[in-house]
Amino acid sequence: MRCKPKVAVGKPYNVNPSYGGPEYQTLASLGSNCGIDNLEAIAKGNELCSAYGLDTISTGANIAFAMECFEQGILTEKDTGGLKLNFGNAQAMVQLIEMVAKREGIGEVLAEGVARAARVFGKGAEDFALHIKGQELPMHEPRYKSGMGLGYTISPTGADHCHNMHDHFYTSRPFLSRAAQLKTLGIFEPLPCQDLSPAKVRMLVYMSQWQHTVNCLVFCYFVQLHPPQIADLMRGITGWDTTVWELMKVGERCINMARAFNIREGLGKDDDYLPRRFFTPFTSGPLKGVSIDKNELDQAIDTYYAMVGWDKNGAPTLAKLQELGIEWVAGV
Repeated sequence: MRCKPKVAVGKPYNVNPSYGGPEYQTLASLGSNCGIDNLEAIAKGNELCSAYGLDTISTGANIAFAMECFEQGILTEKDTGGLKLNFGNAQAMVQLIEMVAKREGIGEVLAEGVARAARVFGKGAEDFALHIKGQELPMHEPRYKSGMGLGYTISPTGADHCHNMHDHFYTSRPFLSRAAQLKTLGIFEPLPCQDLSPAKVRMLVYMSQWQHTVNCLVFCYFVQLHPPQIADLMRGITGWDTTVWELMKVGERCINMARAFNIREGLGKDDDYLPRRFFTPFTSGPLKGVSIDKNELDQAIDTYYAMVGWDKNGAPTLAKLQELGIEWVAGV
């Protein structure tokens, strides 16, 4: 990827620049989330994850989870093979990536993700396992971006920021720079980050459908083209006389097909949740006192279901599937 930075580090970590350098999610997951401010160690962690084919978000979340369990006394040095998994221990972070990749020692358990690891550890470890539908949360705080928090809950793949909305883009000042894109989708007014009103739910519905479409087009998120421009590109590349509306229906079909699959496999409304931690206010920092109101979130989930044509358990209705031309999904 041409947008990747190149980072070389000497001893003691000896980072090979061919693997690129850590981007935001990696810096936050292997760094801040683990209480680590050693950039050389984070660059080494990034290199190892790239070499072993590990997702840096889930890897960092797993390590931070293990560190919190260690500091809470759920894990001991006997469990970790002598590793002192305290927050801030950069060397332990690097070593644990190797152990997860090779499924050695405690890495055998952590390689399965925080949801499964918490069940193995027990002793209240579930309170520290931040995941939705088994997917570790990315480095975007739902207490700051409430619409994204709602998007995490209803996502067919669990906590995902790539087919979601980023609330801070749609507040007053940033809104002005994206107004043309949003107006194409029928969104004309900015909303606060912590808003969970029906207007915010509507914004999530449209933005999520469009992001699923962008995924299907294999289009870079960081190229900020407006939907009509992307439709123009599609017409030029394929010769199809397509429209923004038609493209958005592609994204909507993706969401509904994935949801129908989840329902068939036993997932439903009970799996659309946020971990309890996010209903607890911050005690310091710029978000001091900020949390998500559970009743507001529950209402927003119900509103989302109604807006997208899902029943009370979150299953797509037959009428919705028929409207999308995929009624065969109802029989899977």
